[in-house]
Amino acid sequence: MHVSVVYILVFLSSYLIGSIPFSWIVTKLKTGEDIRKIGSGNVGGRNVYRATKSSRWAYFAGFLDVSRSVTAVIVPYFLANILYFSKTGGNILLHPFIDIRWCLCLTVAGMGAILGHNWPLYLLSAGGKGITVVLASLIFANPILLGFWIAFWPVIITIIGYSSITYIVVTVLVGVIGFFLPTYLLMPWAPCPLSLGLLLIGISLIMLSRQKENFQKIRSGEAKKMKIWKGIFGKKKLSDEMLK
Repeated sequence: MHVSVVYILVFLSSYLIGSIPFSWIVTKLKTGEDIRKIGSGNVGGRNVYRATKSSRWAYFAGFLDVSRSVTAVIVPYFLANILYFSKTGGNILLHPFIDIRWCLCLTVAGMGAILGHNWPLYLLSAGGKGITVVLASLIFANPILLGFWIAFWPVIITIIGYSSITYIVVTVLVGVIGFFLPTYLLMPWAPCPLSLGLLLIGISLIMLSRQKENFQKIRSGEAKKMKIWKGIFGKKKLSDEMLK
């Protein structure tokens, strides 16, 4: 089997798993309504909050979305290693030689996962905006980069104010760091900086493609800035401010 066939199978598997619309399912079970007809119409945790008026349900939907995205990346990625790459170049998890083809498989799995999240097959419409896939990819591929992402986020949101732009900017910054991550900070199952950088930059571009409506709201003054410090030190709940 040619490696291109493996990539196609990994992509399709990640896409199908990533397409499971948990935010839509949670809202439907809780309210009986279609989340696409509520609030922003986005199939994501923040819109679950608008639909259910409950931060608990929003975070529950977000947890399910992240778990699904982790699965969408991990399962096809490791199956590809077990069924193909380990047979063509030895067990890569134990072998000192790093197969760049296997590394790029991580990027392919991540692309499938975010495209499934953003344009789920099962809804035949637009889905979420991609942030859960960013978190899921970092949780699996490199928790150290997740630490950078978490550290950058409050700084960038304070400067920019708009969460939709902040998510993209932070992901790009962490993607650039991923390209130059030293060997000792890489995970054994994701040992290639190139794949980490490509994964995050690719996700950022796909996230950017979904922001037309948000940019229009920002230009018109309709979009609200997220003021996390009021949620931390003020009277507002931080959870409500972050899900605004």
